Amino acid sequence: MLALAFLNPALLWAVPLCAVPIVIHILNRRRFHRVPWAAMEFLLAAMKRNRKRLRMEQWLVLLLRTLAVLLLVFLVARPQLSGGLLGTRTQHVVLLDDSASMTQRSGSAAVFERAQDRVRALAEDLAQRHAGDTVTIVRTSRAQQPDLTTRVNPETARKVGEELAKMSVGDAATDLGTALRLTIERAHGVEEASRTEFYVVADRRAHDWVSEDGKPRPAVMAALQQLDPQKDHLTVLGGGGGPQQNLAVTDVRLVDRLVVAGVPATLAVDVQNFDLDPAPTSTVQVEVDGQSRVALTVPPLAPGERVAVPLTHTFQGGHHRIEAQLEAVETYPIDDRRVLALKVRDKSKVLLVDGQPDEEFGETFYLVAAMEMAESGIEPQVVSDTMLEETDLSPFDVVWLCNVQAPSAAVAARLEQYVAAGGGLTIACGSLVDAARYTELLWKDGKGLLPLPLGEIAGDSDRPERAALVARDHAICEGLAEIIDLLLGNVVMVKRWFSTVEDARHPASVVARVHDAEGPPLLVTRPFGPGGGEVMLLTTTADAFWTNLPVTDLFVVLVNQMHRAGARRDDHAANNLLPDAVFTLPLDPGLYRPDVTVRAVPGGDERTFTAAEPPPAAAAAPTTMARPLVLTLPMAELRHLGAFELDLLRHDGVVDRRVVARNVPIAESRLVGFGDTDFQRLYPDDLRQRVTFTRDDGITDDLHGEGETWPLLAAALLAGLLLESLLAWRFGRR
Repeated sequence: MLALAFLNPALLWAVPLCAVPIVIHILNRRRFHRVPWAAMEFLLAAMKRNRKRLRMEQWLVLLLRTLAVLLLVFLVARPQLSGGLLGTRTQHVVLLDDSASMTQRSGSAAVFERAQDRVRALAEDLAQRHAGDTVTIVRTSRAQQPDLTTRVNPETARKVGEELAKMSVGDAATDLGTALRLTIERAHGVEEASRTEFYVVADRRAHDWVSEDGKPRPAVMAALQQLDPQKDHLTVLGGGGGPQQNLAVTDVRLVDRLVVAGVPATLAVDVQNFDLDPAPTSTVQVEVDGQSRVALTVPPLAPGERVAVPLTHTFQGGHHRIEAQLEAVETYPIDDRRVLALKVRDKSKVLLVDGQPDEEFGETFYLVAAMEMAESGIEPQVVSDTMLEETDLSPFDVVWLCNVQAPSAAVAARLEQYVAAGGGLTIACGSLVDAARYTELLWKDGKGLLPLPLGEIAGDSDRPERAALVARDHAICEGLAEIIDLLLGNVVMVKRWFSTVEDARHPASVVARVHDAEGPPLLVTRPFGPGGGEVMLLTTTADAFWTNLPVTDLFVVLVNQMHRAGARRDDHAANNLLPDAVFTLPLDPGLYRPDVTVRAVPGGDERTFTAAEPPPAAAAAPTTMARPLVLTLPMAELRHLGAFELDLLRHDGVVDRRVVARNVPIAESRLVGFGDTDFQRLYPDDLRQRVTFTRDDGITDDLHGEGETWPLLAAALLAGLLLESLLAWRFGRR
């Protein structure tokens, strides 16, 4: 089917003007009064002999003039051929962005609604000018499966409109590169299409096209490289949005490494200004479990600036939700609210390894006393150094080695694995410590656990030295730097300590020194491994044999501060997810029933999900033991943002409650636009001919000349005018 359409059909009224040369010709043939004239009689006789030839010449010139007028009218009206010709067609593929940023308000409507209007207008335009082609509608959230594929006909606009009415904007992020790649690959598989016109209908945000380092996104670049310059073209249509003032809650997080019941925990609400203009002072409301609410002031923010608004709260054990809500009224409110799902433990477990347990008090006596205070939230467990090799380290947040002579090579390897996975290790020295062995097993030329290599025992018991705080901004001193500084310098006395060798190649954080700010290190820390583990070295003893520190008031404070700064960091990421993530939870079938109730809070919808057995591993050996059930909860199936409660029903009727949070991606908050100028500046020259950015108030911009015949018409008009002039000159002269 071959279809003919005109880009400017209103100008076809000028077609009757083709009769003007004919009318002129007829007027020139009107009869006059004849007067005989001898010379004229001679000419008439000659003309009668050549009448047939002259008439053919006149008709030929008349025909050329008539065609010139007709071609001129058609040229202005711009006819366009489309549809199937010899079995080939053009396919039009529309990729519609339905990500969270499309909820931005633009005037009285959301950007997504305006984008839908543009797709409807495009469908109407295709129905008028491209009958016989195909049109496909795809959403970025499900680019692997088109929503609609249909032949272009008078019913196309209605079908597209009905399909658009079923769509709703989502709350996930856009992966434009992946969506484009899948769409282009699928379009290239359509053999009957000789040409493909792609359309991206989106809010045209810079984040979708440009990476964080200001370069083209590799995934988008790779997708655009798949476009065939001879057969494909991509048109980017704006959805009517634009950069608006946007202040967002980017995170609600736990500042402390861990949170336990009954111990004040420090949290932070991160607020960022994504606008290009400064943001004034605002307020964020923070609510804990829907009960405790506090208003926090957000200071003025410069463009792009981010601030952490602190908050302290004491939790009970169990699962909690902390919700932060900005009070600012904006055109993009979806990122003004964020929820943290927090699991609070009853106690933090610490393993104390006593290297001299047979003494009256033991090496860990004062440590146990400091940690067992109710306000500490710490549960210490003491073992001897001989038991360390058989002790499972995974339940403990911190391991203390107190005057342990030297760990074996196997224990040293286990400690490395433990700290590399995020655990904390504190080494307190003493007279039994084998410095050479420690340096060999735990220093390893700066690659091991020790913050600094150990040397000889230094100091004089008869001439104790004062201590000095040298790193007031260290995490150990957070909030208590003045007290620690005061007590260290005036109360604490150090008799003996291990000397260390400070190595600039492997820097460590020296928190306190002996004597003064230039003295030997007393307390040194250093991170180790990718898991965020922290190692602390106390070059004196944890008991009162080499120092009076354990019998001072500072010891309780210092031990608790060291625990807060060095304990294993709680990982709450598994319970705080984005809309495209999947929450999984193993369930013991002997304890829990498989059906789990999921409820949005506060007062949201309830749904039931059923845990199932995971598929058996291919290499797994057969077993008669009951396999655990796994609850799989796709966040995409939940229709709300915020907190969700999971009720796990035990066989004895008791309900265990868990909390998970579903939050909008922060990437969607970056609303800075991206246009044709930006594309021309960042992307390679070979892609600039394949991609066109339209104006926000345009619809199709004439489809880049696809199917247009104006070049042929213009050439024919020029040739006709030249031929008419040549023939008129030739015939008139003869």
